[in-house]
Amino acid sequence: MEQRENLYLPLSGKKKSTDDRTITKRVVQDYLPTSTTTDKVMSELKVVYLDANEPILKHDPTKKRGKRLTASEKRTMHIYDIPKKGIKYEYFEPLNKLWQGYMKELYGQGQQLQFPQKLLKADYHGAIIKVTKSSNPLLVGSAGIVIQETQNLFKIITKENKIKSIPKSKTVFQVKLDICACTFTLYGQQLLTRAAERAAKKFKAKPTIDL
Repeated sequence: MEQRENLYLPLSGKKKSTDDRTITKRVVQDYLPTSTTTDKVMSELKVVYLDANEPILKHDPTKKRGKRLTASEKRTMHIYDIPKKGIKYEYFEPLNKLWQGYMKELYGQGQQLQFPQKLLKADYHGAIIKVTKSSNPLLVGSAGIVIQETQNLFKIITKENKIKSIPKSKTVFQVKLDICACTFTLYGQQLLTRAAERAAKKFKAKPTIDL
């Protein structure tokens, strides 16, 4: 009868894992100082997978950032509205003091002849402005602290605790500075940009500016 080989017998060249660990200890011991034992080193070893079986997190192009609100959506949601209890002139007087301090710092930088150019690029949140000329006669004489500024208008609060929206176009403003006790005239036509964008804008000299 033909004799069959037992396929489940261990291979003759196979070694036990304990033997492999013993060999590893011997190799490690040759490179260790006498103060360190191989058992301590072996116990602190960490398993490292060389086949990189961990999945790599990749950016999913299908996921998009949240869409920003448009200006009309912000107005619809009343984001820029000020609560009625907060509409008091005295609440915004500290803002004017901050603006005067900002002007003081700006006035002290460089030559004074360059200051009018800097004034065109300045931020007017907190400034007290007055309308001296306008295509709308009802706006002439309006004065107050600027509490909001957009590309096309100034929103001010008056001493009577009323909020007015003053269009920049076809309007001439007057602003006073404590640092030099002087008054400057501002043409709204030159300020038809947002405050953040105006700082980087280059203004061209114009002989006359019509309303």
